[in-house]
Amino acid sequence: MTSLEIVGIISIILISVFSIIGIIVSVPLFKMLVRLKQTAEKINDSLMPIADDLSITVKKLNDEIGTIGALTQSVSSIVEQLEKIIKLARILITSPVVKIVSATAGFMNAMSKDSKNNKETNKEGITTKISK
Repeated sequence: MTSLEIVGIISIILISVFSIIGIIVSVPLFKMLVRLKQTAEKINDSLMPIADDLSITVKKLNDEIGTIGALTQSVSSIVEQLEKIIKLARILITSPVVKIVSATAGFMNAMSKDSKNNKETNKEGITTKISK
């Protein structure tokens, strides 16, 4: 045997060994890839309905938030109108009341001055009416 034949036989043996090692490693790797694919399909099958339900829930929530926003604006508008009505009522009620109170105070003041002018107190503390 020549050296070339020996190198050829060694290379055939090495290639065969590497091929057997490759086959031994690739079989479990292939099984793992198949299981991984099956697991991914199961996860996909179970996640899609959940994602759809989540999407529907988020849409409903957005609709409700929009409704709450509209309701809040309505309440704000009502509060503003109520504030305007209260200001108007305050003006309408307080102005005549102030006039009535001031007129009554003036009338009472005038009556008290007139009463003092028409009455005189003697030394015993008896009040007598003086006629003019």
